[in-house]
Amino acid sequence: MRFVTSLFVGLSAAALLTSCGAGGEDQGTEYAPNMYHSVAYEPYSQIVDEDAGRWVTSIDYPDGHAEYFNSNKFNPNRMNMREPAPNTVSRNKNGWLPYRLGKDSLAYASTHLKSPLDSTAEIVAAGKVLYETYCDHCHGPKGAGDGKVAAGVKIDGTQKGNYNGVPDYKSGALKDITEGHIFHVITHGKGLMWAHGSQISPEDRWKIAKYVKTLQK
Repeated sequence: MRFVTSLFVGLSAAALLTSCGAGGEDQGTEYAPNMYHSVAYEPYSQIVDEDAGRWVTSIDYPDGHAEYFNSNKFNPNRMNMREPAPNTVSRNKNGWLPYRLGKDSLAYASTHLKSPLDSTAEIVAAGKVLYETYCDHCHGPKGAGDGKVAAGVKIDGTQKGNYNGVPDYKSGALKDITEGHIFHVITHGKGLMWAHGSQISPEDRWKIAKYVKTLQK
């Protein structure tokens, strides 16, 4: 009897596991389907059937479509992505145009580029946080060019890994640089410093520039 019971349980478990398999047109039952099917429009998929996924619909959509529908009915051919209108330029969340000055335009940026941010305590404090994240390791906490990367370490009495040439912000050559100068250098790099435009947003670059100017006082 015990053998028969064990055999029955084993066969039942095997049958249950087999039934969980998916393949072909039968992809099995989804657990928590909302984790697989985005409510937002998907750029690379087109499900135009408004009743697709009706059985798992968990949100009362205003236009009545079901869970899996993800086509934009207001666009031609229900496309989810459209090309920008001709001759338009994208702006960021602040309405700023892309920064187009090239690396060789530092002199122009220094004299003509003005910060769009006010010198409030909040902006400077945010710039300090960003400076400590992106700049401190080379330029040092006070901008003296003595960060850990610049200074390197001593191993058996020998200096190793030092990154010579990181300037002191209070030096005579830099004490009069403008926020536009700092923004441009962060964007494109200069000398030993590599470009950080792809890592730091324009707004954050301006915040860092604000903070650097406080270090020069």
